Amino acid sequence: MSDALDRWQVERAEALDSLDSIHGKITGRKRGRKYNTKHLNRALFVALAAEFQGFCRDLHEDAAIHIANSLQTVPGNAKAVPVVLDALVRERTISSTRGPSKDRRLDKGNADFSALVTDFATLGILISDELKARYPRKSPKWVRTLEALNDARNGIAHSDAQKLASSDRDHGLTLATFRRWRSSLNGASVGMDRVVGAYLLDLTGTKPW
Repeated sequence: MSDALDRWQVERAEALDSLDSIHGKITGRKRGRKYNTKHLNRALFVALAAEFQGFCRDLHEDAAIHIANSLQTVPGNAKAVPVVLDALVRERTISSTRGPSKDRRLDKGNADFSALVTDFATLGILISDELKARYPRKSPKWVRTLEALNDARNGIAHSDAQKLASSDRDHGLTLATFRRWRSSLNGASVGMDRVVGAYLLDLTGTKPW
């Protein structure tokens, strides 16, 4: 298991569990006033999108670190390791007085599926193909869940009434939907961890986790 998956299943899970619990304490697990319930529910979807994006960034970095560290097996490569690592995670340090700038899509926008495909491709991983090959029945559902979650998140974050109405009509932005999507992303996180781990083993000859 990668550090990214461990963090998703422990630290990030605890954060989402706490929001679910707060929701229950406020509503009493009953239908409250529509306005109050609506905004509590929306907070859950924003948090779920943020935590899953964090997992994706963590997994990408875990993979990049393993690739960069594998170069140290060759004498004289030690100085190249941080350069390669920065390139893999698309960090650029232009000035010693400023922090590095980041060009990964996962650092700038949503963790939609196209962002995952683009950023993991910098590591040589065709993550869409790998997931389809290993999980032909499950991976399409994971993609649909992620697309629906990010549509909802964008509607909430930008107060886009049209997107919110569409998400609510198509899926129902309720506690039940939050839990269903969270369960789907739990499966996606394990699947991603496994395909990335298998790719890294094949690439470097050493188990990454």
